Amino acid sequence: MRIASSLSAAAGVAALALSCAGSPDRDGGVPPPLRKTPLLTAMAQSSPDRGNEPLPPPPNRATGSVKRIEAASEVPLKSWRADARAGDFLLMSEGLAAVVSHEGRLIDFGAAGGRDEMAYFSPSIALGMYDTETDTARVDIVDGRVVRVTRPVLGKPVSLVYFIYFIGKILQVDSFATGTGDDPAIAAALGERAAWGNVPTWVEGHGYAYTSGVRAGAFLGRENHGVAYALCSSSGRLVSRFGASDIPGFFETARTGEGMVLVPMRGISQGRSVSISHATSLGDAVLALPCAGAEPRSTWSMPLIKINGARLEVARCAPGNAAGQPYLELDAERGEKDGQTRAISFPEGCFRMRYQAPGYAPGQWLAKDALSSATPIPAAALPSAGTLRWEVTEGGKPVPARVLVRGKPGTPDPNWGIEARDGASVNVVHSDTGAGRRPIPPGKYRVIVTRGFEYSAFETDIDVAAGKETAIKAALDRVVNTKGFIAADLHLHAIPSPDAPSMLADRIRSLAAAGVEVGVATDHNAVTDYSPVIRELKLGDKVVSVIGDEVTTRDISWGHFNVFPLAPGSLPLAYQRVLPASIFAAARSSKPLGDKTLIQVNHPRMGDIGYFDVLRMDPTDIPGWLRRSPAARMDFDAIEVFNGDHYDRIGRVEECMRDWFALLNAGFRYTATGNSDSHRITFHEPGAPRNLVAVPSDRPGELDERAFVDAIRGGRVIVSSGPFINLSAGGQGIGSTIAPGRVSFEVRVDAPPWVDVDRVELVRRGEVVRAWVAADLSATRPILLQQEMDLKPGDWVIAIARGSKPMTFLFRQAAQPFAFTNAIYVKK
Repeated sequence: MRIASSLSAAAGVAALALSCAGSPDRDGGVPPPLRKTPLLTAMAQSSPDRGNEPLPPPPNRATGSVKRIEAASEVPLKSWRADARAGDFLLMSEGLAAVVSHEGRLIDFGAAGGRDEMAYFSPSIALGMYDTETDTARVDIVDGRVVRVTRPVLGKPVSLVYFIYFIGKILQVDSFATGTGDDPAIAAALGERAAWGNVPTWVEGHGYAYTSGVRAGAFLGRENHGVAYALCSSSGRLVSRFGASDIPGFFETARTGEGMVLVPMRGISQGRSVSISHATSLGDAVLALPCAGAEPRSTWSMPLIKINGARLEVARCAPGNAAGQPYLELDAERGEKDGQTRAISFPEGCFRMRYQAPGYAPGQWLAKDALSSATPIPAAALPSAGTLRWEVTEGGKPVPARVLVRGKPGTPDPNWGIEARDGASVNVVHSDTGAGRRPIPPGKYRVIVTRGFEYSAFETDIDVAAGKETAIKAALDRVVNTKGFIAADLHLHAIPSPDAPSMLADRIRSLAAAGVEVGVATDHNAVTDYSPVIRELKLGDKVVSVIGDEVTTRDISWGHFNVFPLAPGSLPLAYQRVLPASIFAAARSSKPLGDKTLIQVNHPRMGDIGYFDVLRMDPTDIPGWLRRSPAARMDFDAIEVFNGDHYDRIGRVEECMRDWFALLNAGFRYTATGNSDSHRITFHEPGAPRNLVAVPSDRPGELDERAFVDAIRGGRVIVSSGPFINLSAGGQGIGSTIAPGRVSFEVRVDAPPWVDVDRVELVRRGEVVRAWVAADLSATRPILLQQEMDLKPGDWVIAIARGSKPMTFLFRQAAQPFAFTNAIYVKK
């Protein structure tokens, strides 16, 4: 899901990422070297001649060096987010490294030998309200220390020209608009897009930007996994715009820009200069900025506390010396080798401060002067917590589980942090061992322990006191018999995806805790293997990995396509300026299965990133639509009919089901799948929905990958967000083909007690031919139903189970029980 592409063949700064559900932005990554295709070659040959732009003089303060790299190994940065490729530009200064891509974006930034967490940072230009599309960038090196990027605006007599360079440890970006024609009425807004990798942006004066809107402050920044960046403008203010996402857990890219500048005829506009810093924490990155505030500074000894993840929240004083507008957050955890205080250069003036930590109630606000090395920290200023300890078993043995904690009236939900740490995120712990403990603020809570849709649930109320331990013991039972089927999520993301900040270990913990037995790694244009982490966590008997790639098309958007299985160490498939025919051909030539490699169309009705929407598919006239759409390639295997973004909006799922029905009626034979598309471990948990795939052995450690893929292609798949429903006809199961005539169907429905089932449907050729409502369904599970019907050649039949009571045990409490089978087909 998530990452979208420019609607133009020429990629611009203007539109990199659109939400699959209509939100305006998702953080995008940077491609590996392009594989030449006829389309790409033709586009390159048709590029207009350029080079007549008036150019602003380069900066004369740059430090360090710049070179064009021949291999990614030349860049001294680590982590999954390091995106450098041959042909990019490496800047080095005072132990820091940055990479500007051959497309002109800043894509990597960090300490040499350390980690990079940058998705991308790119200057932008707007000739109106919204960023304007630009042509392909021309990138060159100036004076051996500066990268210059020139981007002509498509169809307009103006270009965006910017310089990226170091001044000591600070990255500087200077932008200009240049007039390339005789139009006297050109004005432009210069700004930037700061894509941090789908983590919240902190804006001075506002705090974290969790919602849409415009925010103005002296600086903004981000922090995740011990890497922080901060940004400020030499003008003294940054005005940032954030779009809206209707999907919890997605945080929009900051789009900055404070005013309009005039662009002279064949001249150069007033410039814009911003600074970017790097550190291990947000506060340190902010304090390193040269333009983050005009206040004088002095050295301050900040007291540290021995609490994991401790922070010092800083606010400017409001009237009466109360805590006012948020200023920044400082890392306040005292490690084993740290002293009692940390000396920092901090602005003078009136500030209020309080300590906080994941899983703790924050301490009281104090004046800055009350926190010093000479004065003990008042007890009331320290964060407070009790301890929640859990033990989860199945048949007396520890088992992975998901521990969800909600505050009862008067008590807010606990918060272990948006970014997962050892399986804990927001108010959920994904426990891979089935035992553990976590700090939790004092208060009254409801604790819910689950392990997916095949298991019972455990609920209890607890009352937590500060400094005290509260223990729970939960015994879960496997109450739904899915023998012969293995639970699989075919669409998962983690840290290799630029919009999925979950570390691999937390992704595996989340799968095990949710009872997902097969996890198909499908990062955006990246090939990920979970197997080493599964072995490290000793979860090989619970979870198995399949290697895949979500081909996330760019520049010409065709949508997103999952391709699996792939061999370990494979390169991502080409995704930039490629036709569906090229993508599918590359998939069918991939190892290890060659032409048996599976291709799944992901979220086909999600606008720019949905294949069916891009193709303008008409489900009311499939043959006519295909005649009108010669670019459409239909030789894929599966359709992601149910995407996890919609488990609380089943109407959106049914829209995709109608497309699937129309294709089946037109004679195509596709497998419908349901996948979480999980990018974080809590907001969109894995396995909701999931696929129950018929396999020879349903033990994860014995998975036959070829048989697994063949079963998916053959339609031997049940899609479930709650119930388990199966369908057979005369002993023939889903995916099979039967003779026409009068046939007796048997429907079997099962679910754990916490999942409601109050309606079951038999559907033939898209029409409900029999529905059983709650009064028709036995209270005993499994529910067994039978129905005879007359079938004609070319018919197909599926079964659907629904529930009306929300599944509050999931993070989004409006989740609706819903499941369906793939089809039994009738010979033509």
